[in-house]
Amino acid sequence: MAGAFEINRLLKLMPPHEGAGESGDWAVVEQAWGFRFPRDYTEFITRYGQGGIEDCVSVLGPDELLPPDAPQPGMRGMTEEARWLFEEDGEPTDQVRCAEQLVAWGGSSTADTLCWLTVGDDADAWPVVVLGRNGGAPRVFDMGLVEFLYRMLTAEIDPCPVGITDAWGCESPRFVHWRLGRQRSRDRLDPLTR
Repeated sequence: MAGAFEINRLLKLMPPHEGAGESGDWAVVEQAWGFRFPRDYTEFITRYGQGGIEDCVSVLGPDELLPPDAPQPGMRGMTEEARWLFEEDGEPTDQVRCAEQLVAWGGSSTADTLCWLTVGDDADAWPVVVLGRNGGAPRVFDMGLVEFLYRMLTAEIDPCPVGITDAWGCESPRFVHWRLGRQRSRDRLDPLTR
């Protein structure tokens, strides 16, 4: 069942750096979106925030928690893109029937879009959907965001669920919050500098 996975395993595998995380009023966010977000996602955003893993997989924070200078497109823009992509090039399946069921929470550097399949009232049970960059049938993983990231990073999902394998099976994956990544870029440093 999606959502039952504990974030502690991910925290041990990939500790967030100092200054990571987003804060804000989740009630305002959820009112703006019209639903409650999965608990593992809210915990991830609170601890890690919006940013990238190994510079190849990104996790988006809700636009309502981020300042105007945060990287774009935000979660709303990515959701609109994912829905458009599914309508244009996607293949409906027994599980993913229409674009409105998709809410994007991330992506890959190879243009895969990571979403939830928002079916049912229990957000913690929403599975992860990967929309490939070339369209086709979406792939559904019966697990929440945190479990998906953990199992991708430890290569327990085989083959790699996205088009880039740099983070797949990574022994010491690194997460870089968008503010730190921007600062390192300004300082002409590799975003993954330890």
